[in-house]
Amino acid sequence: MENLTLGIRNLDRAIFRAIFRFKWRPFTSLMRAFTIAGKAGALWGVIAALAFLTTGLGPSHLLVPWAAVAISWTVAEGAKFLFNRARPFISDTEVAPLIKTPSSSSFPSGHSATAAAGALTLSAVYPSFAPAFFLAGLLVAFSRIYLGVHYPFDVLAGLAIGISAAVAVLTVAQ
Repeated sequence: MENLTLGIRNLDRAIFRAIFRFKWRPFTSLMRAFTIAGKAGALWGVIAALAFLTTGLGPSHLLVPWAAVAISWTVAEGAKFLFNRARPFISDTEVAPLIKTPSSSSFPSGHSATAAAGALTLSAVYPSFAPAFFLAGLLVAFSRIYLGVHYPFDVLAGLAIGISAAVAVLTVAQ
């Protein structure tokens, strides 16, 4: 079991290093923009509010995405205290993050959790915009690795939390 754990950790770090090594100034600017927009689910909350105002004020169109984002953020932030995983730049002093460094622990990614919850619920409410929501969600999640503040498995765990929250809220809403 210990070998499996070590193998997973090494794979996680190897994938992180491969992604973090790639740098291109225009892409870095895009990644910074998506990570800032995705903080605490702000991007998804704003999109839901604007869509609510422009598509007929259906309460579920606002409440479903907001609830899923709030739940996913709360679960992810709470889980950080349980796992207390060091961020990449703390574990490896050669990693210089490309954004202001967060002070919370690394696992799971709250940005990724809210990105999945927001993208999935907004796609359910506004299916014609689903490809754009999914792309934006992936960019928010990927930005966390690219900018050097999360390992890939932190992001995957966050996505799983967000998907679970979205499915739960969508199920209750129906």
